[in-house]
Amino acid sequence: MGLRWILLKVWTAAVYCFLFLPIVAVIFMSFNGSKYSIFPPPGFTLKWYLEATRDPNVLLAIRNSLMIAVCASAGATTIGTLAAVGFVRNRFRLREILSVLFLSPMIIPEIITGIALLSMATLLNIKGGYGLIVVGHILIGLPFVMTVVSARLHGFDSSLEEAAMDLGADEVMTFRRVTMPLIMPGIIGGALLSFTISFDNFMMTYLLAGTGMMTVPIQIYSMVRFEINPKVHALSAVIVVISMTLMVINEKIVKKRHA
Repeated sequence: MGLRWILLKVWTAAVYCFLFLPIVAVIFMSFNGSKYSIFPPPGFTLKWYLEATRDPNVLLAIRNSLMIAVCASAGATTIGTLAAVGFVRNRFRLREILSVLFLSPMIIPEIITGIALLSMATLLNIKGGYGLIVVGHILIGLPFVMTVVSARLHGFDSSLEEAAMDLGADEVMTFRRVTMPLIMPGIIGGALLSFTISFDNFMMTYLLAGTGMMTVPIQIYSMVRFEINPKVHALSAVIVVISMTLMVINEKIVKKRHA
């Protein structure tokens, strides 16, 4: 038992190293004192972060990514929350089929979903850009919001809703005053998760962006096609820090709500 436990710990540590060491290396290389990606770096500097903030293309990409992520997160959270409530609380025909359809973007490869959206946009003569990217990001963020909110609803005491309705509240007021505050940690968690997925998404964005549209992942891709330098690492590190910060905020909010 002792040897098996030690081997399990070693295997777990190896898996974590395999997953996170490349990310740590990217962040480490973003402080490289050389203009080339040399390891070990000859010195440490914040020059490449300053270079990134002075690059108008990088600033435009960050602004576009933030705007798209906010819109997509709002749409996915609204639709996903209402869908989760409908599927968990109601029994109706085709419930299982519709639930699978809502969750299918989580299983179907993004490139297939992106090609399907691009084909539909071509048939409707819709050009790529903000609107089409937001629709695509809502689709890929929706199943994650539904999953998180549904998990919260399954642990919810429905007798509280029944008590509110017995006291004269209608369904809308019951949802607004009772249900929503109690499942708010799940809603916030789904919103942050969909925001993160949208902000660092590349495949869907690349297919639907059209000409002249730059987001942070597309900007990084265009930069690495010519040369991998510490400026690319700095921009990549920014994405990692934003994603990790959102996850920490989500964890703090959930713990606070539980307390």
